[in-house]
Amino acid sequence: MNEFPYPPNRLPVLGDVLSLNPGKPVQSMAKLADKLGPVYELRFGPMRMVIVNSAELVDEVQSEALWEKEFGPPIRRLRKVVRTGLIAAATEDPQWGAAHRVLMPGFSREAMRGYHPTMVQVVAELIRKWEHGSDPVDVAGEMNSMALEVIARAGFGHSFTTLDEPPAGNSLPVVKLMVDVLRYASRPVSAKLVDATIGRFALRRHRHNVTELQRIAGSLIDNCPPVADEAPNLLQHMMETPDPDTGQRLSRTVVRDQVLTFLIAGHETSANTLTFALHALGDRPDIVERVREEIDTVAGGDPATLTYEQVAKLQYLRRVVDEILRLWPVAGGYFRRPKQDTHLGEHRIGRGAWVYVNLLAVHRDKRAWGPDADQFDPDRFAPDATPRRAAGAYKPFGIGVRSCIGRQFAIHEIVLTLAHVLYAFDLEPDPKYQLAVDELVTLKPAGLRMRMRSRNQLPAS
Repeated sequence: MNEFPYPPNRLPVLGDVLSLNPGKPVQSMAKLADKLGPVYELRFGPMRMVIVNSAELVDEVQSEALWEKEFGPPIRRLRKVVRTGLIAAATEDPQWGAAHRVLMPGFSREAMRGYHPTMVQVVAELIRKWEHGSDPVDVAGEMNSMALEVIARAGFGHSFTTLDEPPAGNSLPVVKLMVDVLRYASRPVSAKLVDATIGRFALRRHRHNVTELQRIAGSLIDNCPPVADEAPNLLQHMMETPDPDTGQRLSRTVVRDQVLTFLIAGHETSANTLTFALHALGDRPDIVERVREEIDTVAGGDPATLTYEQVAKLQYLRRVVDEILRLWPVAGGYFRRPKQDTHLGEHRIGRGAWVYVNLLAVHRDKRAWGPDADQFDPDRFAPDATPRRAAGAYKPFGIGVRSCIGRQFAIHEIVLTLAHVLYAFDLEPDPKYQLAVDELVTLKPAGLRMRMRSRNQLPAS
């Protein structure tokens, strides 16, 4: 069998450390795919990792008979924060299974219909805030605060702030706590080699942040009201619904870990996608106009009246969201490992080897998406285009039983928010801004500021 390709500047002992930007490994690996092809190997000291970059090979590693989930370093670090959380616990962990079964009804169609009014309320506050402001907004910070409010109110019956009243926006302390925790989890392996004093300080700060987040989650649990006549929220589901398999309720620790998981990872999914979307649409007034025409058709020109069912009818806007998730999947990739010695394409690979599916490269695989795969084109997801897509070409929410449980919640929130924002404002990007992407477990635009010009404002006399 053929040996895996590898970067040309490999060093003895250290391996391929010169081939990656340690602060942006996913983006570095995607660039290497242009040179090394659909699959290649990286070595760092004794550690070996195979990188998959093609839709065709993704189809192979999806086989549940031959492959299983592996946890990369960032998730292993997050496991110390949310040990039984859905994002971090092993599939065979009974507590993961119990939490997954209890939470599934919380994302049913009926449950989603109940969350819709809360989402509308939060987005309306954001619109009012931007209408009364004139300065460029910190898009990522504002989206973080908005998405955190959505999951807090809809999922846990709690509000951290009212977005159109100070203090709001990116000043929320809880947002900074979560970003710091994600940043620590994403630190490169080389961080262990930094000065011991700096390392101890970073660890002390991280432990403080984790303790504070756990305190916040504990407070949400302590203040959770009993279920009334209306449908229960996510926290009430976890507190009062027994596991259908065992009849046992989730322990307080398991509930706390899920609350933290949704607070940290749940809000990042929506916030980052919205930020990428506004950046892309800032240069595409033609696409924005098509979105507005669709809103006119579906909602009679007033997105505030959109019902839960009508959001699903915004099919072109949904294509916009799908295309953003293709170009910039929230998670840059995921790990798999073979259950036995097997083959990956024309290469032999041993049982237990680390394989990283680089979604940033897979979603831009020109063999699957065409020569313009790097371009933003929502019509790739038009109904007549979809059948031409390889099965493994698009996996923004992961695969199998470990795929994102809250994906429908996130998609509904993102589509609804974009409908409101694009109808209320003309986007005025900073012409000097060049997209920079941070990697904090998730992919996140950095430093994006944009002026939101209200379409309802009368011109000055």
